[in-house]
Amino acid sequence: MDAARQPDWITFIKEIEVTSGDGKSAGTTDRCVFKLGPRTQTFEAEWTEYEANESFARRATSGATMQGRMTFTPVDGSTLVQWTIEYQPPFGPLGALFDLLFMNRVFQNEIEESLGKLKEALET
Repeated sequence: MDAARQPDWITFIKEIEVTSGDGKSAGTTDRCVFKLGPRTQTFEAEWTEYEANESFARRATSGATMQGRMTFTPVDGSTLVQWTIEYQPPFGPLGALFDLLFMNRVFQNEIEESLGKLKEALET
């Protein structure tokens, strides 16, 4: 959950910088360079939830209409990771159509690859 390490395993986050707060609690803010498919953008976010080793959530405050949440639950000697991301595609109805036809699958692939990288990092 260390923000500085997120680009190591979240494939679509290229850079992240904590801009205020301690980086270990709700209310922290960050600036993130995000690349999904061919498009790169920068957005700022506020951390809405942070419980060490249990949950992390952030909500974009500029650059994108998006929020995400991760939870980590011990299950039979392993950890169940649940990750949800809600976002509103840019460009109104045209963006929604593009998202439906293309970006939704790209996003899903990036999330699956990121979770694989997280698993590998946690097991080593």
